[in-house]
Amino acid sequence: MKFSQILTASLLPSPPRSPSPRARASCPDQRRAVPWYRAFNAKAVDHFYTTNEGEFNRAVANLGYTNEGIAALIFTQLQPGTVPFYRDFNSQKIDHFYTTNLQESNNAVQTGGYTAEGITGWIYPDSSCRGTVPLFRLFNPTRVDHFYTTNANERNTALQNGYNNEGIVGYVIPFRLQGYVPYSCFSINGVKMAELRLSTAAGA
Repeated sequence: MKFSQILTASLLPSPPRSPSPRARASCPDQRRAVPWYRAFNAKAVDHFYTTNEGEFNRAVANLGYTNEGIAALIFTQLQPGTVPFYRDFNSQKIDHFYTTNLQESNNAVQTGGYTAEGITGWIYPDSSCRGTVPLFRLFNPTRVDHFYTTNANERNTALQNGYNNEGIVGYVIPFRLQGYVPYSCFSINGVKMAELRLSTAAGA
């Protein structure tokens, strides 16, 4: 059963799964971006991200996930200069997988045991728009967990604890609150992966 069916919530309406050209080169109004929530299931070792607050709350309340705050801000509709951010789910291994590469998503569905769950949002493919930061992708082959973060320190800690670096999946808008970037904490084998830190770009 699809993760979205378990939650009785659907993702954003998505166009046919075929490559689409990038929107025109201008940058969108970043005030249109919304929170991309992050949760973690320690028992299943699965990171889950969504823009759907109701879906997020149900995962936390009913499915064993812990609220890890807001990972970043992304768009819920196609904006100039953005590309689709696809979401897939492997119900056997309990792993959420996100990618902007449609072929990679299709391969995961066709050969990796994943189910396509549509588009979680739209993000930037590069750093050409001001105010964006890289979204790092990591994978733990032992735990079968894809992990996404904008925090380089958190990424480096994960690399020291069984995760492999899979590069930059795209660029997003960092979430800031009262001068702090709220990178939430989770633990692998008792190792805390992140803490709140003062943002050097607060108020930017």
